[in-house]
Amino acid sequence: MNPQLQTAKAYITEHLTDELTLSAIAGAAGYSAYHFAREFKAAYGVSVMGFVLSERLDAAKRELADGKKIIDAAMEYGFETHAGFTRAFAEKFGCTPSDYAAHAANKKGKMIMELKETSKIVIRPVCKDDVNDLWENVYSAMTPRQITEVKLLPMIEREQRGDGVELVASVDGTVVMSLPMMKVFRLPLGILSDNYFNWAQGDYNVLMGKLLGEMKRHCGMMGISALCSPQHSGSEPVRAFESFGFTTAFSAGGWDYLMLAV
Repeated sequence: MNPQLQTAKAYITEHLTDELTLSAIAGAAGYSAYHFAREFKAAYGVSVMGFVLSERLDAAKRELADGKKIIDAAMEYGFETHAGFTRAFAEKFGCTPSDYAAHAANKKGKMIMELKETSKIVIRPVCKDDVNDLWENVYSAMTPRQITEVKLLPMIEREQRGDGVELVASVDGTVVMSLPMMKVFRLPLGILSDNYFNWAQGDYNVLMGKLLGEMKRHCGMMGISALCSPQHSGSEPVRAFESFGFTTAFSAGGWDYLMLAV
């Protein structure tokens, strides 16, 4: 990678709260503004000031997670109005700054769930409408847009191709758990991902059992005869998955590869 462009990116990071101009950034990298703009766009696929905006929004998001007021974060990172900040934030992350701040303050994703005798449990493949529940209860460190683009859409496409599925556990209409699985190319093996699950979490154990039961059915339809759950050696999830019948097939590089015949 061009060291001058790396210098420019470092300059941007160090001066996010300052008034940044194309000329100033180009000068820090030893370029003319015109030549620098072309080189930067060719290397990173985004304009210089588009990159600045994205970096400022990322920094503001971190500040909101730490409890900073929205208007203070907006002003600190160069947004002249609350409305302008909200519009840019929502366009990038898929939620408003106030929604994100509330999400972080309430520590969503760490809810305690209790099943009732009347609770309606549904195990089904994930769908686009699940994004907010997944944000609150599963992928809480991500944003709605990240969840949609990185998790939801790829897994829905995998299900349509028949080489994977993400199952969710819905309790009384709210998704509280998920279990993604991807089929290994040309092998009858499914890899469980995002499955850091600890035993002794009360009713979550019941839901994981139901998710695995339904996952076996989907494996049958996809020609998968075994599931693999990679876990850090000696971790709580190793013991958790062993309680569901998984056994360690082999260990390497600090990982245990647990297998279950389906």
